[in-house]
Amino acid sequence: MLNESANFSAHVRAFSVLLIKLRAELGHDLDNVLILSVVAERYYAAMERANVADVDGVSLRPSAEECGINAHSVALYAEIPRETVRRKIKALVAKSWLECDAKGNLMPTLHAAEDFADATVATLNYLRAVTPQKRD
Repeated sequence: MLNESANFSAHVRAFSVLLIKLRAELGHDLDNVLILSVVAERYYAAMERANVADVDGVSLRPSAEECGINAHSVALYAEIPRETVRRKIKALVAKSWLECDAKGNLMPTLHAAEDFADATVATLNYLRAVTPQKRD
């Protein structure tokens, strides 16, 4: 029981640090974290479906339409009111963290990946903290 308690404590500590970092990176707004995460998850799922690979050193990115997620879908999936999602997406697009095509399809930008490099490190640190380490 003591080991389980220590694991839970480590998880809670690491998760708190991660949420604080992500919130700070995204304008002190956890809805922004969730919206960008949902869009990014759909984007990477589209990349996997398309089996995207590098061609001559250039990564082929799926289009926003291939990602297949819009503000309405984000609102339903994340259980955030649609108008709130629409307003926050508009702000994320203005910051060049999301792209939105003429049909309203969304995808994350390379600019977002660059701006959130520290958040990516924080996420990896969280995963390391909660993943049991193999002992040789």
